[in-house]
Amino acid sequence: MPWKKNPFKSLMTVLTLSICFYVPLFLWTLWLNYDELKQSWQNQGTIALFIDSSLDLKETGILLQELKDSEIIASATLLTEGQITEQLKNDEQLSQFIELISDHDLPSQISVKIHESASIEEIELFVSESEINPQIEYVSYDAQWINQLKTLTNTLLQMARVSALMFILIIMVILGNTIANEVTDHKAELRLLELMGATWFQVRRSFLYMGSFLGIYAGILAVLFLSVGFWWLEDSFKELMNKFGIDISLHGLDYIQIGSVILVSIVVTWLAARMTLTSQTLSQVND
Repeated sequence: MPWKKNPFKSLMTVLTLSICFYVPLFLWTLWLNYDELKQSWQNQGTIALFIDSSLDLKETGILLQELKDSEIIASATLLTEGQITEQLKNDEQLSQFIELISDHDLPSQISVKIHESASIEEIELFVSESEINPQIEYVSYDAQWINQLKTLTNTLLQMARVSALMFILIIMVILGNTIANEVTDHKAELRLLELMGATWFQVRRSFLYMGSFLGIYAGILAVLFLSVGFWWLEDSFKELMNKFGIDISLHGLDYIQIGSVILVSIVVTWLAARMTLTSQTLSQVND
């Protein structure tokens, strides 16, 4: 193959292509992690339903059973005033105010655990229905946090898409320039192949192989760069998540995703080589 004759130049080309693949790959993988974070919050978080003080024990039991029968609710637990007070005492920020609050001031509360399969839209619908329920005085649900998290994940996804498009164009330019230079630098060899009876389809095939192998090496390097970057950020990410009370770690790609990334890199570089190798480019050999 033509590119084997200048390994240093080929190495620099592979490094440049791998960086171009790495940037959108990094953003896409971050989006996968933030999407898992959103699901983790959904699965770990609870919704507090404060019951109207006029409800007696029987009516509260009926309401509790209705909640347990809901498809999106994994569990529902009734907390008495004493249990709520105990929880407040265990909270570092709220324990200082517990002496100012008497048991009489604390309404009964139902702590609702959402099922893992429930979507964000289903949770928001449940909260809306609970807010208009006359038996429920107040619903404690941090909608602002989950909406901000949803916006962040969507932003990361859009950034990954835009960066992928931009870097694909950059890859087209880099690989196109590389192949054009290879054609120019090996005019004598290509003319000799033509005299020996080689067709332009056969000549072009070697350059398509070149683009494919550059894609394989660039994809593998991009995955390695991603693994090193995530290993570097793992401790900082864990520390940040622990401050929000969420037990989740930063993870890279699985084997199927790695294979998909390498396949995409091969397709992109092959297409770049194919678009560069027009009849006009190859005709330069005869100039």
